[in-house]
Amino acid sequence: MKILFLNDSSLLTHGLASGFSPADEIRYLPVHLADWEDRLSMMLQTWKPDFAVAEGVSISTVAGRLFPLLRRYTLPLVYWAIDDPPDWRRMSRPLARGAKLVLTPAVECLPLYRRARIHALYFHFACNPAFHHPVEPSLEYTCDLLLVANYYTSYPQRRIGLDTILTPLRTGPFHLKVFGNEHWLANTDHYTLPPEIYQGYLPYELLPCAYSSAKIVLGLHSVIDSPTMMSMRTFETLGCRAFFLTHWSPALENMFKNHVHLVWSRHPDETLELVRFYLSREDLRLKIARQGQEEVYSKHTYQHRIQSVRTALERL
Repeated sequence: MKILFLNDSSLLTHGLASGFSPADEIRYLPVHLADWEDRLSMMLQTWKPDFAVAEGVSISTVAGRLFPLLRRYTLPLVYWAIDDPPDWRRMSRPLARGAKLVLTPAVECLPLYRRARIHALYFHFACNPAFHHPVEPSLEYTCDLLLVANYYTSYPQRRIGLDTILTPLRTGPFHLKVFGNEHWLANTDHYTLPPEIYQGYLPYELLPCAYSSAKIVLGLHSVIDSPTMMSMRTFETLGCRAFFLTHWSPALENMFKNHVHLVWSRHPDETLELVRFYLSREDLRLKIARQGQEEVYSKHTYQHRIQSVRTALERL
């Protein structure tokens, strides 16, 4: 297959692209480039891909110009609705109307797409073992507790995760580092971090090094009531064989085992107890981290994901 990615985000280059076969040919033409329309027209005339792929908000500002161009050259679009379910009505459904196939990590959105007469399949985040694996630790990222996550005000359920996981650890005797966007320093929620905790933005290429350097990696989820949707960091952290502590959700419980593949907390007090316990038990942290990596490598890689929808892709 010839696949054209309309974005060059790390989620695609280090993630989704790894799921395709070496026999498949992948090219990137990000639609945020100034001359993307001319370049896309030329590529569709000369290279002639089998389909294009876009994820999330990456095409939201250019959809009005992109969709007519794809129709003119009869190029199918595969849209990965990575912000389902909270943004289904506002973003996923409008963009999905220009796609031949929609992939969603939220299984509860499948009936919504069917009612809208949009062809959709379940397709979750995953890990790429060639990238998400342990590497040599770095002193720059060495700490007791590490969180790599952006601060968002647009997902109210995310605040529950903050209050459960991060808030109880901010003032404890723990060495805590948080990486993400600058909204951690100023936001409309007035939930901010001091400079000694907030460490700036972490380039995605350094994610395995950061995860390999921390004793405990913390996780936040923007959705806590979906049977499947969870943060992509779950799969990436486990792939890096890091010990992962996050807040409970039905999706986590449906896919992983507590204290076997990872550890979840339901209450701030429980978070403190778990951190104190596992910081003192390196043997258990290493065991659970190893079991978590084995689980995602055996069931949740992008090769597994692409294989599950390959027949549908080949029919496009």
